[in-house]
Amino acid sequence: MLEECGGLTMKIVDKRNKRKEKQANDWQVGDVVCFWKDAEKSEKSYAIITHISQEDGYGLTNLNVSAGTEDVMFAATPSSVIDILIDRGFHFERVNAKLVIE
Repeated sequence: MLEECGGLTMKIVDKRNKRKEKQANDWQVGDVVCFWKDAEKSEKSYAIITHISQEDGYGLTNLNVSAGTEDVMFAATPSSVIDILIDRGFHFERVNAKLVIE
């Protein structure tokens, strides 16, 4: 996926293994998450777990430049951000990816 934003080119490189692995609930700031609502995975979104502030805690920063506005979520820990996704009915996978900004 290649997106342009204000003269910068951003590329998301999906480096997930094709095999399915059970994921531990040990999410950290900087982890990239792929999440979707439907079983067909037709509308995937990518986000990175970020530390927003001491007052607000942690949240997700959307990496899809053209995705529009996402609901803002705040959680006490990086792992509880994923719990919010689960509560909202999203499926998710951890992404072994790097963000390239040129």
